[in-house]
Amino acid sequence: MKILVIGKNGQVGSALLNVAKLKGINTYGVGRDELDILDKATIEKVVKKQKPTIIINTSAFHVVADCELHPEDAFLVNSAAVKHLADVCLENKIRLVHFSTDKVFDGDKSTPYSEIDRPNPLQIYGISKLAGEECALYYNPDTLIIRTCGVFGGKSGSRSKKGNFVLYLLKEAHIKKTLEISSEQIVSVAYAEDLASATIDLILKHAPKGIYNIVNKGECSWARFAEEIVKTANVSMEIVGVDRKGYVGGMKIPKYTALSTKKINALGIKLPTWQDGLKRYMAFLEK
Repeated sequence: MKILVIGKNGQVGSALLNVAKLKGINTYGVGRDELDILDKATIEKVVKKQKPTIIINTSAFHVVADCELHPEDAFLVNSAAVKHLADVCLENKIRLVHFSTDKVFDGDKSTPYSEIDRPNPLQIYGISKLAGEECALYYNPDTLIIRTCGVFGGKSGSRSKKGNFVLYLLKEAHIKKTLEISSEQIVSVAYAEDLASATIDLILKHAPKGIYNIVNKGECSWARFAEEIVKTANVSMEIVGVDRKGYVGGMKIPKYTALSTKKINALGIKLPTWQDGLKRYMAFLEK
């Protein structure tokens, strides 16, 4: 087995490389400067050189507000590029593992979404990611789609988002006494190291093709998550929950997108609670 990780500098990509190394798996990572996923010929060149048996794609155009402003770019990266990857993987008998999002749902449920629930995205980001899922599964049926949400990890978080929710809260805590955070949106969140570990386990178990939800156990509002961050960091900033009626910056955001992990649990893969993941991440940051 040899795994090629696309997006080696991101939160998930770097975590995947760390986890795979610990498990003794032959893994190679590429970043934007080494692989242009919009160029199929470049993908083929890298594949020919590295000869992976599995490709994990963590790259995405995932700043939700930017997707609304630049829909063409969102579909190029989140959909068209995924088709290129699926084509190359099929031609070379490579298993594709592709990351997606909870934003493929409209949030009208009040219980965790399973992998078979009907998607109905509300914004360009979710629409483009759903299109990417369909491209991957149609053009390379042996694909694993990983849906996740609220990822946090790494020293500096996401490069394109310039951090993550935890790092944002810690930064704000140094300059503000109170902070308003959405209280009506209920989500699942994922510590990058736990997400990566579960993804590698899914691969090692030769999981059947299809969609899998991977998030830490439990659900929370963003305000509740913020309160736990402040508590764990032992800072005095007050979190004020605000009901934004499902809108952020003029965009409609699903109110409830907690994800069910029963499918991976049935395969023997269980993640710790999000509170446990947060504590370990905070300990990592302190080091």
